Amino acid sequence: MKEILVIGAGAAGIMAALAAAEAGARVHIFEKNDIVGKKLGITGKGRCNLTNSCTMPDFIAHTPGHGKFLYSAYEQFTNRDLLDKLASWGLATKEERGGRIFPQSDSAIEVRKLLYRKLCQKGVTLHLSDAVRAVKAWGSRIVVSAASGNYEGDACIITTGGMSYPVTGSTGDGYEFARSLGHSVTELKPALIPFTTAETWPHTLSGLSLRNVEGTLW
Repeated sequence: MKEILVIGAGAAGIMAALAAAEAGARVHIFEKNDIVGKKLGITGKGRCNLTNSCTMPDFIAHTPGHGKFLYSAYEQFTNRDLLDKLASWGLATKEERGGRIFPQSDSAIEVRKLLYRKLCQKGVTLHLSDAVRAVKAWGSRIVVSAASGNYEGDACIITTGGMSYPVTGSTGDGYEFARSLGHSVTELKPALIPFTTAETWPHTLSGLSLRNVEGTLW
């Protein structure tokens, strides 16, 4: 039986772990937080924007940079595949303006709890509050060194996210893990990140949503 080690229990890590488990692998998933899907629980302003109903060419067109690079990945598991999978797990969804898909309950927490239950049902071993410190190749095997000890596997999937939201665990660890295994890392650039201001008045705007607004920053 294949042994798969997944680093990071966000949306990508959870789905990777479930896919590996469904394929018959023994899976370990490591997460520095004490819960899975921490960032998932706050997405879509707490409502969880799951995906979009647009066509594949539209997905590619709206992907920053070289979107065509992701064509094969998108086709392996499309937005429709995701919705079918969630439906088979009992999650009701709805479509809103712009093709955005949300859970019927408008609750990101419901989605996070659902994914946690699926991990348990599929027999995935959860290592919560267990930060990974290093990843090394050892012959044809991979060794993950976590706070709780060393774990050996046939493959390692790094799903640590970027470094745009440190409070959720996205601190850029994955870049160093990738480098340590010989991968190259391109120059990092900010995208979809929060601003921190010296002024306190922006806090009074919390919860305000505006459409078709353009901002200028000096």
